[in-house]
Amino acid sequence: MARGKEKAAARVAQEIVQTIYDEGLKPGDRYLSEADALARHGVSRATFREALRFLEFQGVVKVRAGPGGGAIVQKPDWPHLASTFALLLQFAGAPLSTVMAARAAIEPSMAEAAARNASEAAIAELGTLLAEAEAAIADPQRFGPAYRAFWTKVADATGNALMAMLWPALRMLIDSGGFIPNERYRASLIARMRTLLACIESRDAAGAATLVAELDGEFATRLAELYPRRVGRVVAWSDLQTEPPAQPR
Repeated sequence: MARGKEKAAARVAQEIVQTIYDEGLKPGDRYLSEADALARHGVSRATFREALRFLEFQGVVKVRAGPGGGAIVQKPDWPHLASTFALLLQFAGAPLSTVMAARAAIEPSMAEAAARNASEAAIAELGTLLAEAEAAIADPQRFGPAYRAFWTKVADATGNALMAMLWPALRMLIDSGGFIPNERYRASLIARMRTLLACIESRDAAGAATLVAELDGEFATRLAELYPRRVGRVVAWSDLQTEPPAQPR
């Protein structure tokens, strides 16, 4: 009986997502009232609410209580992907080094795509984010958000929706290791970010790919030398944070 309800809730969750997509609902829009939703999906109140709980965890809706509440449409993004990855990797017994190896294999191609496809607006935004990171170089708490925003924008500049989510999700998994760069290393990162931006501006795809490959290699070596136990530790879902600490590449 419970399994049947579970399957029904999963089916309704899929129907809700399809309805949101088909009707062009945007983040902030309210989904159907509970009465209308029950009539449309043909399920009990308990099953419908179970479906909403599943979608809330996935970042598709936010359920608000009280008058004017209900299911409010949200937009799931790469942190939800990182969360799923962390959960799967933990049960697979995969260490953090697994994520680093995957990132090293994928990121050069992403940097290459960014150099080929970045719009002028994206390039200008990258310049702004680089300036913010450079201005905060003495303060790791300020440097971290600007640094991560720069790389997330590089991923977005590829023009590929999967790459735009995959790259920051992998970086968020690395962040879960709690690695914090010193100021000297932050200065080195700024110099590399400046070079990468120049490659993107000049459409030097090969140069961008080579630079990121070198960064990944240096980062892996640095962590293996300084934090061998952390790198060898299995990825833990509980270590994942919505706002990870400032960290180096």
